[in-house]
Amino acid sequence: MSENAMHSTTELTDRYVIAASRSLPRRQAREFARELEERIRDDIDARVGSGSSTPDAAEFDALAALGDPARLAARYADRPPMLIGPRWYATWKRVLVITEWSAVPAVTGAYLLAQFITGEVGAGTFGTTWFVLLTTGVYIAFFTTVVFAAIDRAPASDEADVVAWSPRDLPAVAGASPAERRIGLIATLFWLAVIVGLVVWQQFGPSRWGHLDGLLPVFDPALWSFWLPYFLVLVGLEAAMAVWIFRSGWTWPAAAANIVLDLAWAVPSIWLIVTGALFAPGFVELFEANLDADAQQVLPILLVAGIVAGALADAILGVVNAMRRSRRDALGLVGTAAPAQP
Repeated sequence: MSENAMHSTTELTDRYVIAASRSLPRRQAREFARELEERIRDDIDARVGSGSSTPDAAEFDALAALGDPARLAARYADRPPMLIGPRWYATWKRVLVITEWSAVPAVTGAYLLAQFITGEVGAGTFGTTWFVLLTTGVYIAFFTTVVFAAIDRAPASDEADVVAWSPRDLPAVAGASPAERRIGLIATLFWLAVIVGLVVWQQFGPSRWGHLDGLLPVFDPALWSFWLPYFLVLVGLEAAMAVWIFRSGWTWPAAAANIVLDLAWAVPSIWLIVTGALFAPGFVELFEANLDADAQQVLPILLVAGIVAGALADAILGVVNAMRRSRRDALGLVGTAAPAQP
């Protein structure tokens, strides 16, 4: 027991246990995580005791000996995938996830942009866009799987590893450190203050100082009757949200509140853009004088698309962070989670 106390694990072990447990059912994952952490601790103590590894390198060597956590989990679950064997399954899954998340939005966005530029937007655009999105995803999944199934069945040495795996490849543990959260809070509050300052300045600054008379306000002054104060209140709520995340990290209530805030920003912004009520008339005329008819049609569409994409990305990121936090808490890790040695 004294040896275990002397050779505690770091965040590196937590990252390995989380990576190995994420594909298992929740009830099975907790037992697996406890057994795996004990196994890693025992291996570290054995390596240090035998002198095969130095105390600083023992943890890294123990994890490297265990190998890819995804394959370790597949062996533990005793349910290896049959179409793609255990040797290639982890690599296939990584390639498929990365390709789907990058290619599908890019292809769908390019199709939508082409429809708007060519003026072929109509009642059926929504349906055809979903068709393009689903078709792209299915084709990518199908051909990626076919390629890896063929590779899996090709003659190869049993000892050959797919990719040289190292503990350096482990994903970062869910949740930032207190120092990182503090930096994130300061940066968020700073930029929120900058936004408030710019909104107020662009409205009142150009008309108050003589040397700025040539500048035009960006937003329609009529919005000060309701919408601009509304958005300034949302800025205050965003600041409160940042403090909440700093104090407690990402939780399911925080993710839900983040989605509500995203909708509170996105829906009115899109409505104001579509109705032409967001920007000051002089500001719009200045831009329209330098844009042709096609550009005038595409620019609002790009603004709306950017707002939708930003809101979706922020909402999804919050849900993913909460899911990782929940998954980590469910594993009941007992490691010290000290920073890993480089």
